[in-house]
Amino acid sequence: MESRQHIRNLIVRLTVAVGLVSAFHLSPFGSEAHAQYRVTHLEKPYNTPGSETGAIRVGDTILAYSTMQPSSGRRNKHFGFGGSQTMLYQARIARNGKVARPRPSRWGLNSRRDHTSNLAIDPLTHDLYFTRCAMDRSDLRCDIWWARKQRRGWDEPRRLGGGVNLREHTATQPAVGRVDDTTAILYFVSDRPGGMGGMDIWYALVRNGTAEEPVNLGPQVNTAADEITPFYDQRNGVLYFSSDRAGGKGGHDVYCAVGRRNTWRAAEPVCGCLNSEQNDIYFAVTDHDSTSGMPTAGYLSSNRPDSYYVTDSLCCYDIYRWEIDSTQLYVAPPEPADTVDTASLTPQVAERSPFMFPLMLYFHNDEPDPRSRDSVTETSYTDCQRRYAALRNDYLSHQATAEDSARMATFFDTCVVGNYHRVEALFDYIEEQLDEGHTVQITVKGFASPVFTDDYNRMLSARRIGSVINMIRAWRGGMFADAMEDKRLTLVLKPMGIDSKSTQTAPNDPVYSLQSAMARRIEILDCEVQ
Repeated sequence: MESRQHIRNLIVRLTVAVGLVSAFHLSPFGSEAHAQYRVTHLEKPYNTPGSETGAIRVGDTILAYSTMQPSSGRRNKHFGFGGSQTMLYQARIARNGKVARPRPSRWGLNSRRDHTSNLAIDPLTHDLYFTRCAMDRSDLRCDIWWARKQRRGWDEPRRLGGGVNLREHTATQPAVGRVDDTTAILYFVSDRPGGMGGMDIWYALVRNGTAEEPVNLGPQVNTAADEITPFYDQRNGVLYFSSDRAGGKGGHDVYCAVGRRNTWRAAEPVCGCLNSEQNDIYFAVTDHDSTSGMPTAGYLSSNRPDSYYVTDSLCCYDIYRWEIDSTQLYVAPPEPADTVDTASLTPQVAERSPFMFPLMLYFHNDEPDPRSRDSVTETSYTDCQRRYAALRNDYLSHQATAEDSARMATFFDTCVVGNYHRVEALFDYIEEQLDEGHTVQITVKGFASPVFTDDYNRMLSARRIGSVINMIRAWRGGMFADAMEDKRLTLVLKPMGIDSKSTQTAPNDPVYSLQSAMARRIEILDCEVQ
């Protein structure tokens, strides 16, 4: 029977090489928020006394993950590279959410000899990426493999070509996003030369099964410790990963960083209500709030105390489901990824109310009252927003690449529709404050894209603010009108004209570009209650 120290050494090796055994602050932007949050231990047969890790959902119908079962010895069961083998398993998810009994994957990815794990799926093409590991002398070395999606199933898997896999170093734990309709971006873990120390996270662009030369994500993400098990939430531009760096709660903790490629805000830990004193790895997002676009559910793996194990609780990982209450989420809209002002991506959730400011409301080109030279309008923003939301498919059809279409879809879902719902929630809050005898002051300013002259844009910005005033006056049959008349509800107005950021580059299609769409807005800067 293997010694306890040998078991611990094995845990470390598996964690960094194969990645198998080794109040709420889950906002990917690292800001505090208060939400209902729960972590649920998956029961048998999905978790076993072996190790289950890397759970993802393939489409809406398949739960896929990796499992490693202990080998049997004369006196006890134990983990050993010679007798134990890591395999990919899958289970069908029914429409009612019930998960069927898991079986070894039928997609032709498992090897009879090598460890197979760490499944990732291309969000556009549905190609599969995964890890194969084998003993190299006395060490375990891993490569990333790839299988192209066909009409039914996948091609025969093959080792990923290009610069990712090196003979003397490990490449493992793939996470896949898209740059455009011809290029995938692969985030992965490696001990290759040129890193920050230990295991680092790298990225490489991949076209047709061949990877370009990898790039290290840099000191905003990587440290001299081990950074492992990346997951990229492309919808929000957030990388989740685990690290055993100093300052954590214990073992490997889950961290998150905003950005893309090798341009990131400094990584921050997901709060202690998620991380445990043991190892928490393989954080993945499976569900997003339809309004805000924020993550609401997913999986992680951990060897926390309620995990199943053979003889030593440190040896064995189980899959956990995490969920939050999506009604608690309030987020700022992201800027286009190629022109990100990263400081502006950090939403601030007010301590005394569940609202983030500035709260931005967006307009279609020259709305309201197109071609008008007036600075006043009778149009309500409610009408502007409904017309704008109906143009979603029209905007998507004007985008040049799949990545641009994905960004525009997120903009409409999160900003055009989602922010309108958040304004409705803000008005409910204002109504409560007025009913309790408080006075409320709202500060608003407006912007326009640089399509027209400065004078016209100033009038257009004033009309946009006016449309919001009209919406406020008409709210629920005019319940705010009296409060505005007797100064219990006051508005500070700041028509600003052109958004200076939008003049930095001139888009080829000024109406349908994301850059111009995000410039056509008003901002509710503050809601002060006295």
